Amino acid sequence: MSVLSVKNIQETFIGKSIARTATLQVINPDASGYIADGEVAVLNSTGVPMTTSTTNTYAASPWIQLVQRNGNNLVFSSKIYGNKVTNYLGRAGAQGTEQIYHIGYNGSTGSLDITAGLDFQLTLIENQDDMMWAEQKKKNVTSVPNNLVTSQQDLAKAVVKNIMRKYNTDGLSVTAAMLNSGTAAAFTVASGTLTCAVTHGSNVITFNLAVTNSGFGAGSIVRLGTTTVASGRGVGIPVYTIQGSHPSIANAYILDQPYAGPTQSAIALADMGLVTAGASWGVRFVGKYLTSYRRDFFKFKRTAFTLQMSGFGTTVITKTQETTYGYGDGRLVLEEESFSKGFEGALNRMSVPLPIANETFTADGSFTVTQNATYADAFTTATTLYDAITIEFFSQNYGTVVSSAPMPQLLKIFMVDGAAQGATDNTTKAVQPALNTWMASTPSAFANLSVFA
Repeated sequence: MSVLSVKNIQETFIGKSIARTATLQVINPDASGYIADGEVAVLNSTGVPMTTSTTNTYAASPWIQLVQRNGNNLVFSSKIYGNKVTNYLGRAGAQGTEQIYHIGYNGSTGSLDITAGLDFQLTLIENQDDMMWAEQKKKNVTSVPNNLVTSQQDLAKAVVKNIMRKYNTDGLSVTAAMLNSGTAAAFTVASGTLTCAVTHGSNVITFNLAVTNSGFGAGSIVRLGTTTVASGRGVGIPVYTIQGSHPSIANAYILDQPYAGPTQSAIALADMGLVTAGASWGVRFVGKYLTSYRRDFFKFKRTAFTLQMSGFGTTVITKTQETTYGYGDGRLVLEEESFSKGFEGALNRMSVPLPIANETFTADGSFTVTQNATYADAFTTATTLYDAITIEFFSQNYGTVVSSAPMPQLLKIFMVDGAAQGATDNTTKAVQPALNTWMASTPSAFANLSVFA
């Protein structure tokens, strides 16, 4: 005998960032005030949108419903009965972060210990790939014989050159750059305003004018920051060593390791300089954006890695910033929406090529690249952040055709913070105020939420 069952249903509503419709109604599409495409509203038990002119209490409306217009269709949630709500929660959107670790000097303290007398071995293990069935991890090992290291700079260079070679040629998802505790002086020129062009992953830098600092050339240490956010040339900005002049490009120089920062056409004079080497050296490791993300095919992931050191003596690993996904990132919300629509992609069916879905999606899963002054690097951020309200409740339906167990359901509402749909003024017929009033009057007397500004 087989028994049909339905349980643990999730319903997802994703509101567009649009102004609230005046005199909102959901009855007549040909009349004024008809709900806009992408708009979300709360209906009372008579099917009327909750506003300040309605009585938004459990006593007046024992159940409520969410409704959203999707094209020419209205999508309704299950009925939410006030005496069956078990939880009412909210969370504001927050950008995720990439992982940043340091060994040795981290921009304020520390140094590389080269006195242990052992060969140096640093293992970088990538952890973000969850498709490795045999518990294997992608590893990169940097092994530096002790007899080749006479200074902290030697060790820092060896580590960075190996990591960046793997990044450029083997698809490693982490970059590395050197830090030094020495101060940087401004570059000088005979006349004019100096700038410098750099390309991410390239070891060639090009000045627009001839640099006239005394002793500048092969072996010089330069600090290259980020003009877009005016990083300056402080000790937290990565340094690079000049290997020599470019043989054919005027005012261009070759670095002995690839440039790990963001591509820039003209770093300003204030954001770069010539370094007098300080006593302390270190290496900064930064997780980079994974280009494999594709809705329904490759999950949205962020780079995560582990560092292991052997032979580095008392050198300290500083866990400056861990990988976080944040909350309400448009890419994650898009995955939630896809899951609720049936999840027809390869993550579910394991089929190639990817099936073409006929669905339309509301969530904005795009991203932007922003430059960070603290780390003189580029990071990706969600173009759209969503705040969320979740309602947990038991449906009036039942879990199986045999027993009378109530069916638990989860309803998620994602909206753009600051949009009209999230306004706190109840006269705007906003979702949050309507829900707050009704939820506070239910038997569980839930506290008000304030996730939508």
